[in-house]
Amino acid sequence: MLDFKHELHQLLSLEAQPLPQDERAEMAQAAQQLIISLNKKQTDFSMQMEELYDIVGNLDSTALQEALLEEKQRAKALVAAAVGLCDMLEDFCAYAQGSGDGPLAQQARMMWKNAGSLLERCGITRLGEDGQPLDPDIHSVQSASSSAVPEEHVARVLQSGYRYLGTVLRKAAVVVSKGSEEDENE
Repeated sequence: MLDFKHELHQLLSLEAQPLPQDERAEMAQAAQQLIISLNKKQTDFSMQMEELYDIVGNLDSTALQEALLEEKQRAKALVAAAVGLCDMLEDFCAYAQGSGDGPLAQQARMMWKNAGSLLERCGITRLGEDGQPLDPDIHSVQSASSSAVPEEHVARVLQSGYRYLGTVLRKAAVVVSKGSEEDENE
């Protein structure tokens, strides 16, 4: 069994004997092979980097811009389709609420809520809720009426608005409250 402590001590001490000629030759040859191997790897790496630079340098920025524009147009079309489907669902919900069919109206409300959650996950936010303060950035006032809702608040949403990733696509069409009729008579 080798005593590593002793061997290390001997190597580090002044008493250490020089390696025999044949062992020095073997170590020199091994070191030379290692250097050759490292040089080859460095050369291979350099060639790969040059190829990568050539690929990047040869990319046609016009083609990239066209591909990006095409993807943006597809995303825009998908968002427009989602908003259109939500408009149809909103019309169905309004019909269901006015139909007098309680279970149908309840099912429509649940579908409307689930659709809103699904849109949120895609970065689309529905705008406009009854009772919220009037905000000209997201509401488009279509008319005003007396209601139990406080003045300058949304009395009724006629058509939902939508925001996509922070940009308002369409403002909510709303009826704004003028306050209650009692307030007007005072």
